[in-house]
Amino acid sequence: MNALNYLKALLLFIALFHLIFGFGLMFSIDFQKTAISMYGGAIEWSTANIYFTRIIGSFAFVLGSLAWVASRNPMKYKAIVIGFIEFFILRNINRHLFADELYSTFNVSQMMNIMTSVFFGLQAFLLAYLLWCASRKKAHPLP
Repeated sequence: MNALNYLKALLLFIALFHLIFGFGLMFSIDFQKTAISMYGGAIEWSTANIYFTRIIGSFAFVLGSLAWVASRNPMKYKAIVIGFIEFFILRNINRHLFADELYSTFNVSQMMNIMTSVFFGLQAFLLAYLLWCASRKKAHPLP
């Protein structure tokens, strides 16, 4: 498999992840509770928090849709791929810049914060690397 196919596969993984989680967060309180506990978080299950979690779900669903589109032709939709790289990097910066808020508000542990950063940081790195390799191969075809 070449870099372009790996890039397509990674984008498909990102799409499915965000579509499933987005749909679940929008429409199922049980899914919300499970997802937040898997993240290591604990919140008060007020109507406001349920509603805000649904908003996060709709955002995740849209990200999944965009990743799905990009997975079909990453070179044509390079801006979407770059957008995901930026998003994952910015989320990791925010995750640590505002770590005290994350820990006190959602009771997320430092270890979970680090593991989440590694998970999304690895995706950002792989997206950037695979996009670079696929772009380079397209610009310089093999003889």
